[in-house]
Amino acid sequence: MKKVIWTQTARKSLQETSDFITELWNEQVTDEFLNQLDYRIIQIQKNPELAPAFEDSELRKLLIHKSVSLFYRNYPGFIKILLVWDNRQNLAQLLEKLSNANKR
Repeated sequence: MKKVIWTQTARKSLQETSDFITELWNEQVTDEFLNQLDYRIIQIQKNPELAPAFEDSELRKLLIHKSVSLFYRNYPGFIKILLVWDNRQNLAQLLEKLSNANKR
């Protein structure tokens, strides 16, 4: 399995998403989300090409939940997690955050 590296942007966006879920529902729902996220990460470690390419780029978008996606990039030796994204947010913000996370 490939090594997974999280960007600071990805860590921050995961924290924000987890906080939002906890605030809206409860800790149990947050735990279920985090378990699903872990499961999906294991899937991409085994098969890095699992998620479709995002807008004809080298980035990939993996659906974690109907309203949350994980953006990552597959490198020869590792997978770089770029962003955890609430799909209901503004697309312009998504592109900006992905651009910033991918530079680091």
